[in-house]
Amino acid sequence: MSDPESEKKSEQTYRVGLAGWGLAGRYFHAPFIRQTPGLELVRIMTGRRPDPNLFPGLTVVDSFEDLLTGDALDLLVIATPNRLHVPQALAALAAGKHVVVEKPVAETAAAWQEVIAAAETAGRLLIPFHNRRWDGDFLTVQQLLEAGLLGPLHTFASRWPKYRPLPKARAGWKGEPDPTGGVLYDLGSHLVDQALHLFGMPATVYAQVARQRPGAVNDDLMRLHLHYPDGLDVLLEVDLLNGLPGPRFHLRGREGTFEKFGLDPQEARLIKGAMPGAGAWGREAKEAWGTLRATGGAGLHISGKVETLPGDYGAFYRGIYRALAHGDPPPVAPAAATRQLQLLEAARRSAATNQAEPL
Repeated sequence: MSDPESEKKSEQTYRVGLAGWGLAGRYFHAPFIRQTPGLELVRIMTGRRPDPNLFPGLTVVDSFEDLLTGDALDLLVIATPNRLHVPQALAALAAGKHVVVEKPVAETAAAWQEVIAAAETAGRLLIPFHNRRWDGDFLTVQQLLEAGLLGPLHTFASRWPKYRPLPKARAGWKGEPDPTGGVLYDLGSHLVDQALHLFGMPATVYAQVARQRPGAVNDDLMRLHLHYPDGLDVLLEVDLLNGLPGPRFHLRGREGTFEKFGLDPQEARLIKGAMPGAGAWGREAKEAWGTLRATGGAGLHISGKVETLPGDYGAFYRGIYRALAHGDPPPVAPAAATRQLQLLEAARRSAATNQAEPL
């Protein structure tokens, strides 16, 4: 028998505000909020003006304080400079808003725990933004592991193929020295979150974190070796001086190997002006599919291309709606960001001492 109150709640539209209109706000948040039934993007904080044809009807304000006042908002998405994530999240929770926080959510796990405590006190949702869990290549890797086609895994390598031999001249906060401004907390946040999502916390981490390029203000190399009690070794690497970075994913197990080159196409399509949901959104060209070689554990030899599952960043905001409307678990738990920050902090200590750090 249906519950009329539950049905009424599920039909509610939640009003969303967005702080920040840089790369994250413009491409990773606004399009997906816009396409999610039950979410309405109504208010943004930015000095720029969004295209009214793509994002009609938005109220634009200049300050975070103005974003919190005026039209009632149910959910606030924080996509501002990293150093503002914690104070703005605390202010939004104090104002009674549910909150999504861009990665890195904080510099330290202790600071993030303060935000979690504030969310619990306020009785509001607090969700870290880790959209790369819905990269098509990562979803494919996850499916292969769940199917057990590689057997017990002993090697997992995840690299971000980004080559930038000369630092970009960047205005504002991205051009300033910042403990969270280099590849460790930027791209490394994604790789760490994916590894922890698959395998949980390792026993130890050994890290190299460095500035290699003349003129670089923040780290441009991170190489993390995670060791697990069952013998699994995980390598996570971003090296902006590596012009031939190798495969995005390389997995080796007792019964097979999988290798995948290239990046999920969603970001490139968004930056070129495509909007999600059109055509074969998130699908990858056949020539970009990964290669599997496996015995199958019973004399069955498998060799060939594995179709990449469609990437789907929109799943994050659909999960947000279900959490708001139905009380479902959020698409990313606050504790996941705590573990991620604990590992990143241990990596910094390891890089400073040149010793493996226990976790």
